[in-house]
Amino acid sequence: MIENISLVNLIGPALMLLYVGYCWVHQGFHHKGKGWKTREEYPKGFWFTIVLLLVLSILAIASPLILKHGRI
Repeated sequence: MIENISLVNLIGPALMLLYVGYCWVHQGFHHKGKGWKTREEYPKGFWFTIVLLLVLSILAIASPLILKHGRI
């Protein structure tokens, strides 16, 4: 069974995945100081945001599961 602390630790990665989905659907991202920018305006920034948040959220979700199963 998943502990309460584990559920709290899943909120951040879940929010990151939701933001990645929102950015993907709307084909843009929020650029600090410049506001919402589309994929066409800043393609490198768009892909950097998508890949970074996707990798971080997957690692944050998978690492407790991997570490928990690795213990005896």
